[in-house]
Amino acid sequence: MCELFAYSSKKNHDITKELKGFYARSVNQPNGWGLAEFDDVGRMCMHKYPERAIDSKLLPRLIGEGIGRKRVLAHIRYATVGSINVNNCHPFVAYDSTGREWTMIHNGTVFNGTALLKYFNLQDGETDSERLLLYLMDLIDEATRRRGHPLDRDERFDVIESMLASNADRNKLNLFLYDGEQFYVHANNAPAQLHYTEDTTPGDEALMFATVPYTDADWQPVPQTQLIAFRDGRFTRFGKNHHVAFHSDYYRIMLEPTHPELDFSFL
Repeated sequence: MCELFAYSSKKNHDITKELKGFYARSVNQPNGWGLAEFDDVGRMCMHKYPERAIDSKLLPRLIGEGIGRKRVLAHIRYATVGSINVNNCHPFVAYDSTGREWTMIHNGTVFNGTALLKYFNLQDGETDSERLLLYLMDLIDEATRRRGHPLDRDERFDVIESMLASNADRNKLNLFLYDGEQFYVHANNAPAQLHYTEDTTPGDEALMFATVPYTDADWQPVPQTQLIAFRDGRFTRFGKNHHVAFHSDYYRIMLEPTHPELDFSFL
């Protein structure tokens, strides 16, 4: 399966060790890597390549040594939908009608996604993840037109929450979004496949997320089947629980009858 990493803090911190540890896990995720970092006004610097992260010559230079970071999204890819090329590597980026930049990383597959079909001819790559982001942009734009003004944080949250609740049935939607102002996280896999650890030092809060706990920190499962927002190392809003979990057995039910040769050992 793909693996996700996210980091948010109030102050700059050296997370070189944590990033190296995350990308070292790419021995089993050979189909691409991505790294996006965001400055204090939301501007992004992103690199991604369709290669195994541990084989990359560029990635060690990007991670650097002792570089302070506040906001990071990272991804290592195990391809399930889409060929092995850079357009299918995460993160994906899209813009709403107000010019707001949105960034997304996703671990999962969208089986039940008729609303996404129209984006096949609009996307740069081939993944259902990219189509999901393009679909969200249309929903954001529709809400913006209806309200007659750019959406504030709570209004953006409400649109994302509604989209995820409406599309969670039979779809694995473990993902992170960043809208230039705050992060959003959603997990609906059973058993849990997204975890977090936090530093609650007053005035210096930090949150770190990973698909699989891989350090000695105190990791906790991300609350399931609800959208959560976080900013500057603190959770800022918890959405309603939609109670629609995705079970890994769905892959077997949906795919094995027509593709008995597929190896499902990575689930």
